[in-house]
Amino acid sequence: MQELLSAEEVAGATDDLLVRWGAQALTPEYPHEAGAAWRHSGAVAVYAPKLCRHDRVLFSGPVDDAAELLSQVMAKVRSDRLRPLADAELAREVAVRLGLDVRATFGWMHLAAEPPSTPTADVEWLTDADEGTITSLLRKANPTSYLFPDDPGARRWAGIRGADGALLAVGADSWPAPLLRLISGVATHPDHRGAGLATTLCAFLAAELARDGGVALMVDASNEPALRVYRGLGYRYRAITALAE
Repeated sequence: MQELLSAEEVAGATDDLLVRWGAQALTPEYPHEAGAAWRHSGAVAVYAPKLCRHDRVLFSGPVDDAAELLSQVMAKVRSDRLRPLADAELAREVAVRLGLDVRATFGWMHLAAEPPSTPTADVEWLTDADEGTITSLLRKANPTSYLFPDDPGARRWAGIRGADGALLAVGADSWPAPLLRLISGVATHPDHRGAGLATTLCAFLAAELARDGGVALMVDASNEPALRVYRGLGYRYRAITALAE
């Protein structure tokens, strides 16, 4: 297998946005130990330590090439928290060939339309002074969130306040890769759901982050309210699957 030494080389080897997102581990700004990337024929794999809580290997390509490359990468990179991640169909076929377990399938969505132009005057960028309140809201409204303010991948948080100043909804700009930004940590207070706050907040985030390139997010396949919001904003859904030994 051939090593790829930069996010730019990864982008030149694959058009898979999930793999390109993982290539942030090759940049100097990555908040954990540096990752690595390789290609084998038509397959590309990126090792991103501690990306969204796990040591991830994001991969793409034809099944034969991807299975061979992933087997070599997993022999090279040892971790108890290693989670290969790829398009659901590819991941399942590779899992059968390599004897891996399927751990979870969920959604990767990327903005496939022009950034929303929905009015977002009620949304503001939050400050460090809001971190405690953001954490409290997430624990109440989205306790399984992959992102909290103390996570190194959290770059900045946006929020909507009520008339009394209390936070009603939040979401974050997180885990940025070159020319690709990720929205995470979206939550609306249970007492204020159904009022369109998530749509307004996510429209603001999409418009802001699209200035730096593509915009993506992850979502549970069963979260129909969130899927409706994201699809309404122009996101396209793709199933991805995480594997484990």
